[in-house]
Amino acid sequence: MKNPKRLFLLIIPFTLIISSWGFLAHKTLQQVSIYALPQPLGAYFFANQDYLVNQSVRPDVRRNEDKSEESKHYLDMDAAIFGANYRTDIPHDYTAAVAKYGFDSLRKEGLVPWEVVRVYGRLVNAFKMEMRDSVLFYAADLGHYVADAHVPLHTTKNHDGQLTGQKGLHALWESLVPEEQLSQYHLATYQAKPLVYIAKPQDFIFEILLESHAMLPELFQVEKEVTVVVGAEKKHMQVVRNGRTLNYYTKEFIQAYGNRLGDKVQDRMLVSAHRVASFWYSAYKDAGSPSWVNADAQLNKELMAAFQGEKKAWLSNSLIADKLLISLKNKRAE
Repeated sequence: MKNPKRLFLLIIPFTLIISSWGFLAHKTLQQVSIYALPQPLGAYFFANQDYLVNQSVRPDVRRNEDKSEESKHYLDMDAAIFGANYRTDIPHDYTAAVAKYGFDSLRKEGLVPWEVVRVYGRLVNAFKMEMRDSVLFYAADLGHYVADAHVPLHTTKNHDGQLTGQKGLHALWESLVPEEQLSQYHLATYQAKPLVYIAKPQDFIFEILLESHAMLPELFQVEKEVTVVVGAEKKHMQVVRNGRTLNYYTKEFIQAYGNRLGDKVQDRMLVSAHRVASFWYSAYKDAGSPSWVNADAQLNKELMAAFQGEKKAWLSNSLIADKLLISLKNKRAE
């Protein structure tokens, strides 16, 4: 049976279907996460910034070939198996969750919180064992899964609005709106908020998912209201691709929906970046703050100057104007 999370919709481009936050958003928030890190971890990750940013979308790309990957990006908290008390009754421990629901049932409803914990453990071990390539690999993947947990539509069976006559809402909220409005975002929104050490990652990721789930009512309601204001006839436009006539959201509708939400999408995207940095920092601390990171972070003066320059641009919100945002560089090259 086809997995219900595999989105193949006739209202959005295929390149958006295979992504979660959207490639542009994932890469942007991963880059911003690096600037939030304290030394020496910040300098070390900056030295490997191109890899961490560009590989932030790897878990989405894997979904095209690895059938087991799909369920690692969401948790349908309102699924019947979890019951009405899902806020308190879902075991945070993976073994306990499998024992309670069965692996097949659990995988059907999503595995993202347990995948975050699994990859987090791999990152801690890689730091301890001085496995540099593995540190970067797991850091990139961890950033992706943590970011996905911040997306409200990754927490519900109505993940694309298909149950409420709002099909296409998934890509609208997490991809089309940020891509349309990124230039208006203040990418250093959470710079003044210190990183936190996450003592219990398996509990914290559930807190994040509950936050995301609580955002759903407004998200659905605003779409209905904007449809009325813009008019159903102006909601989509027809485009012919490969001999097929597809319905895309109009720019007018995307802008109206984003404007009506205010800073909600921006704030969710940037708080996820702040928490990605917190997860990275916590893994580093749990590994004992290995000295090899500090040694490797002794960058040459030129690279260190670039790091400080980019952090300054981030704090002044000029990354886009200064053409330092890697996600946009890649987009222009495509």
